This record gives sequence, C-alpha cells and structure tokens, in this order.
Amino acid sequence: MNFQNRTAIVTGGTSGIGESTVRQLLEKGATVLVLGRNAEKGKQLEALGNCKFYSCDVADPASIESVCSKILEAHPTIDILVNNAGMSLDGTVESLTLEEWNRIFAVNVTSIYLMSKYIVPAMRKNGYGRIINIGSTAGTVGAWGLHAYSATKGAVIQLSKSMAAEYAKEGILVNCLCPGGTMTPLMEGIGANDLDDFAKLFPIGRLAQPDEIARTIVFLASEEASFMAGSTVLVDGGFTCI
Repeated sequence: MNFQNRTAIVTGGTSGIGESTVRQLLEKGATVLVLGRNAEKGKQLEALGNCKFYSCDVADPASIESVCSKILEAHPTIDILVNNAGMSLDGTVESLTLEEWNRIFAVNVTSIYLMSKYIVPAMRKNGYGRIINIGSTAGTVGAWGLHAYSATKGAVIQLSKSMAAEYAKEGILVNCLCPGGTMTPLMEGIGANDLDDFAKLFPIGRLAQPDEIARTIVFLASEEASFMAGSTVLVDGGFTCI
C-alpha cells in the first residue's frame, strides 16, 4: 500500500487508534493532518515529517468549522478522512443526564457529520475519497451500562451505510470499522482484574493493540479496498461471533 501524494485527515489522532493510524499512514508516504487536543503529542507527530497538527475540540461545531476552513485553504485536495475521535460514557437511560447524552452524541456522531459536511465537497471536486468512520462492537450488539455509547456507535454504522450509498458513484467510498476491546487511553480507568475478565469475553483470548486496529483502517483507506463501500468491518477478536 502506497500513499504517496495522498493527504489524510485523522480526528482524535494524538492517542490510541488514531495515533497508530497517523504513524502507519506516514510510514506509507501520506501527508497526514492530525486533529486533536493534545498539542504536545501533536508536536511529536509533526516531528516525524509530512504531518501537521490542528488543535480541535470535535464536541464544538465552531471548532470543527474553523479547522476545516484552515485545512482546505492549505490543502485543497483531501483524499482520506478517518473519523476516529470518540468518547465512552457509562450510564443507562435512567442515570445519564441530558447534558451527558448530548455530549457523547456531539463527539461520536455529530463530529462525523460535520467533518464529512466540510470535507466531502473537496473530495467530490477530485472524484476521489476514502472515508473511514470508527464504530464499535457496541453498535452491533447490546451493552450493559453503555446505553448512550451503544446508541452513538449504532448511529455511526447507519450513517456510514447511507453516506456510502450516496457517494460511491462519485468515487468516494465510505466504510465503518468496528473495533472490539482495544488497549487505548479509554481503558486506563479499568483495573487489571477487570481487564482480564473483559479479555476472557473474546474468543481470541486478549484485547487488541491500537496498531492492530490501525492496520485495517489503513487497508480501508487504500486502493486494496477499491470495491468496498458501506461495509461494517468488525475487528473484534471474535467477540460478536458468540
């Protein structure tokens, strides 16, 4: 897979799956524009070359609009958009506040809508685009205590399918990748014993590393996936097969 002369945007690109995706795209020759809130990590990624960090809070529509304007002024041609930024939030419909509900939808769903709203027109001009939206196994099966998170990831899956149906004729291929449990910063609050118990739910017997998920994202962004549109790709160690 060669990404020479390709420009990619990765949201939530300063940690976890996003950072691994940035690094792998850079290794394969892409120019990568990283959106995130960790400026220090952003500078570290910029030092790798062919990388530009943009500070952005994807929960804030004004922040997304401003960053996309800056990006398109500097990089009129965008080939790849990885909508990776996300958050998790424990809670049921009874315990979640409306503020919590709205925030997780803003980060996990509305940010994808807004990023795509601003970037798809640039892709259409060139008749080419690859959009990878990050869902979750929680969007395909029920999840105790994660009512809002599961709802957002289900929404991401259906949004991806609808976008794919809309834009495939124009050379813009949209797919959704759904990771299983992955050792990202979102897992940091979980104790070792609980992580061990969680890992036992996966037939493969362990949780994923971010690099393993990123490899599939990079595949979906490449010409190797040229006949994939609207796919929901589960990279979950067998979690949803039992």
